[in-house]
Amino acid sequence: MYITEHAGSNAVNFNEKNMNTYTKKISAKLHALALLLLLVLVGLQPANADVSLPYVLSSNMVVQREKGTTIWGWASGGEKVKVTFRGKTFSCKASKDGHWNVKIETGAAGGPFELVVEGKNKIVLSNILVGDVWVCSGQSNMEWPLKNAMNGMAEVRNANHPNIRLFFVDKNAALKPVENTGKAQWEVCTPLSVPDFSAVGYFFGKKIHEETGVPIGLINSNWGGTIVETWTSAEAVKQDPETAQWLAQIEGIDVEAIAREQEKVFNAYQVEYEKVKQKDWSHQYILPSFDDSKWMTANQPELWENIHTYEQFDGIMWYRKKVSLPSGFNLEKASIGLAKIDDSDILWINGHRVGETYNQYNEVRMYEIPSGVLTSGDNYLVVRVEDYTGGGGFWGLASDMFLSDGSISVDLSGNWKLIPDELKTPANPTSPAMTGIQPNQYPTLLFNGMINPIANFAIKGAIWYQGESNADNFNEALKYEVQLKSMIADWRKHWNCGDFSFYQVQLANYMAETEVPQNDVWPYLREAQVNVAKMPGVGMACIIDIGTADDIHPRNKTDVGNRLAAISLKNDYGKSTIIASGPRVEKVTFDGNKALVTFTEVADGLVLKNKYGYINGFAVAGSNKEFVYAKAALAGKNTVEVTSSDVDKIESVRFLWANNPGEINLFNSVGLPAEPFRTDSW
Repeated sequence: MYITEHAGSNAVNFNEKNMNTYTKKISAKLHALALLLLLVLVGLQPANADVSLPYVLSSNMVVQREKGTTIWGWASGGEKVKVTFRGKTFSCKASKDGHWNVKIETGAAGGPFELVVEGKNKIVLSNILVGDVWVCSGQSNMEWPLKNAMNGMAEVRNANHPNIRLFFVDKNAALKPVENTGKAQWEVCTPLSVPDFSAVGYFFGKKIHEETGVPIGLINSNWGGTIVETWTSAEAVKQDPETAQWLAQIEGIDVEAIAREQEKVFNAYQVEYEKVKQKDWSHQYILPSFDDSKWMTANQPELWENIHTYEQFDGIMWYRKKVSLPSGFNLEKASIGLAKIDDSDILWINGHRVGETYNQYNEVRMYEIPSGVLTSGDNYLVVRVEDYTGGGGFWGLASDMFLSDGSISVDLSGNWKLIPDELKTPANPTSPAMTGIQPNQYPTLLFNGMINPIANFAIKGAIWYQGESNADNFNEALKYEVQLKSMIADWRKHWNCGDFSFYQVQLANYMAETEVPQNDVWPYLREAQVNVAKMPGVGMACIIDIGTADDIHPRNKTDVGNRLAAISLKNDYGKSTIIASGPRVEKVTFDGNKALVTFTEVADGLVLKNKYGYINGFAVAGSNKEFVYAKAALAGKNTVEVTSSDVDKIESVRFLWANNPGEINLFNSVGLPAEPFRTDSW
């Protein structure tokens, strides 16, 4: 049931082809996870003599305007706590177990302000803004960092937005609800803080702020490859007999034993790896003068275990490539792409260390090249890659291997020199005990660890990009409507700040194009998303036009964020004239071998982006329920006529009903694509 997914910093990934690959990615995080589990055992957040706050309450935060928000934390039992904000003071007493909370008034948008918390001690939080807070959640397409998005690094360089604030929720799969996040702090949006933040979340927040001027707080809480059930509380999960039975399995896990085992394994690994770290990494291989003529040559990108010589190799591999830059190449403003690398890499150019990434096998490598590194003559690229199980080395798309100054791009795919390092480092540890506590292993795990700790913090709403991992088969896809509706209702209940806005992203086009109509799985999950969007306060952004056949992660995150923002601007910010969706089917009438499809949300009219005058993606069927592709053409401002010489009496029409329906060429006048639909329930 696993789909290959991107993982951002500290992420764990799922791979449908090799579960062992997933397991090995866990190992470097054993220590942190063991500590997490031990925290669960001891009651999470003990009472303190001093007043303390959760990490989500920090300087630089945005608090929700007008609704007010809860300020909470821990203190000695019975201790009086005062919170002062915008000239008003709010008081409460800590309970016997040391918990306290107080609802404060936040008022209209503005700032910066100070928030003061006083008990036996005093905490002062500064540079606080009052505005709108949005949770950005889901799996890898929401997690996908800005730096790896299309034109992402250019956006990073200009990301000085003092009234946009960012908060990362650490990845945390917890068996029981926890009360605090990892040691993250709110950060002002700058080129230093934003590169690893959700690209979709960033573009969404940026657009909202630009259009309204309201300060925006963005909470990044996501995990690649995860299913919707893991983001839902135990309380909600128990309402479904199937997921309730699944949840009950957690009760048999000995958490303490797991934590002890993980700690033991990790400590042993650390001892051995510390020895390796003493090596002088100023290796002769990185020098431009080094003679690599005796190294093996291999075409890249290609995992080294697919190369006959190294099919059983695990460890460190060195790669070298000489690159001559063309005339006119800007040496002072360049970036380099190295496709994906399994697992860890360090890059040198001309002997200068340029960048590195640790344990991110599914992340496209993109590095900015500092001034003075490149030369007008030959340039020498050296990459040290570390991997111990499964594949290893470069993989992914050849088009993602390049050296570019923004105007001129040099292809880096093809022949590279490679040789294994003489030093063998210990393999990252794996533990059988880990198999019981993966994010998708049981429902509720990510709700417990990544939603519950922030659910006291008032929000304007949430944006959600997830579903790929629930589209493995028809059963999962057909259940998705119920599961996602349950999660939304569950979140709204736990946040206790009304039926906040919830905007989801419909799955993009993906996988091989469909040559003949087929009963693919993804269209049914997209349909479930359409039905979920009928809930009050729920919307959906269609991106059927921006996906790619060979990558589950569309790089165009700008349009995704902007389309979500358009829905919010229309619904939440009074921008009623905005066209926030593409054409949606309103009705279909049938007349023999013809069908007339009427759309809403066409703005100034339907637009056909095809010089030949026909619309792609329509299929029809008669009583035999066998679909064939049909001819379709514009028949008016908001209508399309569909005909077929192969079906005497059309009884059903389907539009874009495929994992990847191919070219999308039907839009409204503002450039948004027509949404997939079907008229049957077969």
